[in-house]
Amino acid sequence: MTRTFGVSWEAREMGRDRNPSWAITNVPEQLVAEFSTRSPHINEATDALIADYVTQHGRRPSPATIMKLRAQATLATRPDKQVRSLAELTEHWRTRASQQLGTDATAWARTVTAGEQQLLLRADDVPLDLIGQVGRSVVEVVGEKRSTWRCWNLMAEAARQTMGWRFATVEDREAITAIVADAAEHASLRLTPPELAASPVEFRRPDATSVFRPKHSTVFSSDTLLAAEDRLLQRARTTTGPSIDLTTVETITSKPDAEGRMLGPDQAAALASVAVSGRVVDVLVGPAGAGKTTAMNALRRAWETEHGAGSVVGLAPSAVAAQVLADDLGIQTENTAKWWTTYQQAGATFQAGQLVIIEEASLAGTLSLDRITQAAEEAGAKVLLVGDYAQLQSVDAGGAFSLLIHDRDDAPELVDVHRFIHAWEKTASLGLRHGRAPVIDTYLDHQRIHDGDAEAMTDAAYTAWRHDRQAGLASVLIAETRENVTALNVRARADLILDGTLKPGPEITLSDGSAAGVGDTIITRRNDRRLRNRHGWVRNGQTWTITQIRGDGSVTIRPPGARFGNSIVVPADYVAEHVDLG
Repeated sequence: MTRTFGVSWEAREMGRDRNPSWAITNVPEQLVAEFSTRSPHINEATDALIADYVTQHGRRPSPATIMKLRAQATLATRPDKQVRSLAELTEHWRTRASQQLGTDATAWARTVTAGEQQLLLRADDVPLDLIGQVGRSVVEVVGEKRSTWRCWNLMAEAARQTMGWRFATVEDREAITAIVADAAEHASLRLTPPELAASPVEFRRPDATSVFRPKHSTVFSSDTLLAAEDRLLQRARTTTGPSIDLTTVETITSKPDAEGRMLGPDQAAALASVAVSGRVVDVLVGPAGAGKTTAMNALRRAWETEHGAGSVVGLAPSAVAAQVLADDLGIQTENTAKWWTTYQQAGATFQAGQLVIIEEASLAGTLSLDRITQAAEEAGAKVLLVGDYAQLQSVDAGGAFSLLIHDRDDAPELVDVHRFIHAWEKTASLGLRHGRAPVIDTYLDHQRIHDGDAEAMTDAAYTAWRHDRQAGLASVLIAETRENVTALNVRARADLILDGTLKPGPEITLSDGSAAGVGDTIITRRNDRRLRNRHGWVRNGQTWTITQIRGDGSVTIRPPGARFGNSIVVPADYVAEHVDLG
């Protein structure tokens, strides 16, 4: 297209969780949609078939059945073959395009293709210094997301960063992508040791690598990440940070909190270890339900006794986790990304003697922790990383929390799980946490695991969840894919309408393609501090209840359970792009 017509290209966003697509510049999306009517027709027919299935069987079809129904809809909506001349077809297309564009389509097309002939690159046209620069950029981007990587990760990022370059042939593009990836390999730090002995020629690939090693299996990292890990380890070993007197700690731990709870022996020991260690970077480890929040609350009271009110602040990788920490401990909190932006732009930092609690520390990236702990060290503050190394790791280059824990043999850890009723379940949950497969037999013995095909299991899980909700219990239903989650949410909403819990009325379409009306629970999927009330602002992952649908597509929402006030008006574009059914 570029060689023939001289058109230019641009990247266009395709929505959340989807990569951008490349489209011809100056071709509007509404024109593309006008000539893509086949897909909407198939979707409408598929929805009708799914509705018939639900009517007949009383449940939503499985993903496999939906695929069959879509195939049926594809055949049913296929137009009859008509023998029409090319002149007739082009006239029809031209008329449709002109109506959409509001101008003559032929004249418009000439303006799109009237640009100057673009310079198409050959592989030899790209200078070596530019290749080296892009290679280093590839390593920086990959290093932000991964602690280690392989050739394939570099190839993928190299392809993304050179996508905007226009080449004369596919071969030229492939050659440059490979050269950039090779430059990125040279800019990376090789972790895989070299072969101890050379393989005979007959056992070598064309690129001279041994067939006894998997292709492209070399693991890389970067000096930047390793240096950040070294600095974190050094701060964790430094004991010149602020602390509090052991007497103060014992006074706090010997008394119940405002809710009458006493600390357990493991909580008191962990609190004392953190409070008096003097480590610039400290850790507190514990599985879910071990009472980390209770221990942190006691630590806050002890710390503020010596260092004053406001001497404990909190950070978390997500805005929702930061808000939960603020509610639990009664302290000022922020998410790590926002704090770093404020630090860079406004110079806001920590104060001497402060205790900085970073919740869900296993989800924090290594580079992020390095930056934050450096600022704390320079200010004379102490950082406490709280979390569980056995849970989910960071989506960015992570692993630092686990590294700091295993660097010492006295890491404060909470071992007594309080969340379960049955003693066997406490022990079993810890077995799962450590990856001990035989513990699955324990769950089988107590009839906690049920099997069957995907359709039957989905239906059984939904029925159990529905029963819990009707009984007034708190219940969470988890599905494997986003599509399955949407399908279950749509099914739940339909049941709520049928039993009268929700009243049919005006609806709006959400980002996941589902509909929602007044009374529905929704989840916001993007932080937006401009959308706020007197208590807070809209956060990613936060649940809300719709209280009003406005004529322009905007909605009024409030937190679940709040009866009056706390309302926020969310504009139509945010609803369409960043709101899912909850």
